[in-house]
Amino acid sequence: MPVRPQEAVAVAPFHEYRFDDGTTWSEFYRSDTGYLLRFPGLADFEVSTDGTEVIAHPAEDCDETTVEHLYINQLMPLALSRQGRPAFHASVVTVPGGAVAFLGKTGMGKSTLAASFALGGERFLTDDSLLVDEAPGGCRALPSHASLRLWEDSVVAIVGDRHLRADSISYSTKTRLLAGEGLAYCDTPQPLLAAFFLRNEDVTSITIRDTSGSSRCMEWIEHSFLLDVEDKELLSKHFEWTHRISESVPTYTLDYPRNYGILPEVRRAVLQQVTHGRD
Repeated sequence: MPVRPQEAVAVAPFHEYRFDDGTTWSEFYRSDTGYLLRFPGLADFEVSTDGTEVIAHPAEDCDETTVEHLYINQLMPLALSRQGRPAFHASVVTVPGGAVAFLGKTGMGKSTLAASFALGGERFLTDDSLLVDEAPGGCRALPSHASLRLWEDSVVAIVGDRHLRADSISYSTKTRLLAGEGLAYCDTPQPLLAAFFLRNEDVTSITIRDTSGSSRCMEWIEHSFLLDVEDKELLSKHFEWTHRISESVPTYTLDYPRNYGILPEVRRAVLQQVTHGRD
């Protein structure tokens, strides 16, 4: 829709997300038709109650590229959660026979690791959000936008000037790189063979540990998209589908030094773990 001023909302948000410095990233409100999701200074998104319709209202001076990426990386997985579709904060890459997901908090290196795989002979499916299809034979990871966002030091260290830089997005200082020669992208769903939760960076060696029981399920829940945390019925279903996924997908924690030179060794360790896990 056309640009619309972000006027004050008469009620308090039922949920909001703030960065560590206290800056508000997003505010969630209920409305007569569903939900209003506000990204201050960027855009308002109206989401229908059932999550089947999203209407974007850009704020003043917000460009189309930024609105598009907010929709793809934030609104789409949140809206799909209203439809009972599992979505998680993750980067996903191919490995022989399928794909693996890297989940973790912002700044833990998900995108850098995905870029390392894509530059090292594999392909990436998504940089920010993992959409999962459940099937009798297991779970599938679905592809998203064919671009990666990296901090400039990661671009310099592992990418260089080999790849096309796309238009920047106003809410992040990361560099956006388009898939292409050498930075390979996979545009087809892939069997999800394993998931790795990125943890400790203050270590001296690579460590992969299996997770089990309730801790495995809680790891998935912690990194999932969920639009309405107060909808008890949907919350119950959310726990059910997350439990099924955590039971279906082998899940590990991954600790490694955040040193660019060790990334090839991290890739080998991940591939070895996936191979052993399937034997």
